[in-house]
Amino acid sequence: MTAPVASAAVDTISASLAGAPPPVLLAEVVLVDPLAAPADSAAQLPMTADVAIFVAPAEGLPAISGEPAFEVKAIAIGGLVFDLGDGYSLSIDEAQSAVFVANAETGETMLVWGAAQLSLDGADAARFWGTTSVELGNGTKITMETVADAAIADLFRLDKLTVTRDDRAMVITGIAETVLGDLAVAQSLDGEAIDAATRDGLTIVTDLTGSWSDEYGDAITQAILDQTAPGRQYGPGKRTLSLREISHAISSFVTYNQIDSLMLTIGRNIVDRPGERGSGSEVHRALALYAGAVARRVAD
Repeated sequence: MTAPVASAAVDTISASLAGAPPPVLLAEVVLVDPLAAPADSAAQLPMTADVAIFVAPAEGLPAISGEPAFEVKAIAIGGLVFDLGDGYSLSIDEAQSAVFVANAETGETMLVWGAAQLSLDGADAARFWGTTSVELGNGTKITMETVADAAIADLFRLDKLTVTRDDRAMVITGIAETVLGDLAVAQSLDGEAIDAATRDGLTIVTDLTGSWSDEYGDAITQAILDQTAPGRQYGPGKRTLSLREISHAISSFVTYNQIDSLMLTIGRNIVDRPGERGSGSEVHRALALYAGAVARRVAD
């Protein structure tokens, strides 16, 4: 291993980059003997060798700020890889508007790309439009938010991720390929507050066996994801609560005895529309009745 080398000492690099900004100094050069041979064979070995040096530009890398919450495993122009723990990794490829989640231990995968196309465990691609969250088996929640394409009507692209686990969080923006070079990550150790401030939308859950379903236990199909289409229950701009958010609201409202506000909040969430499944409203009504009963017991 050599000491750092000034770029002026490497004439061939300067020549090949004529007209370009001064290259970054070489931090180190590591030469490894490719053969382990006895001393008497030195005469048979070449005295010189061609060495290829790969120089990665320092400009254009994604911006990462805030206190470290999730470990960065790799970084490149337009790309990042994070360790989410328990075998899970999260990869971002801005050029494809792509997000890839994989679990090296269970083999489960989730791929999102382009116009919010979704593939779970390599299954045929489905599509979502509005905010959609995925809860991994280790408790990590990934909320995916889309942005409308300025040139194509009714086309929505994945543009923002909010990743939370307990007190850890990071918000990844600029994922859409429509504007390249704006990929950025803000990390935080205020995960609970960031999670509470981020609407879940349609929620997909997975258990430790790698099975995917919605909050009602239904397998994820295009019919389920159609709930995120424009004008539907979880479509762009809608503020329908997930069951997890309703449960949190019940706990908060009952704790502070704000029953009228609780019933109003859940009541706004109970809207039957043509073509919608009734199970969601039935669950919401049951939760509202439960909240009222609990509140009466607390008041007594």
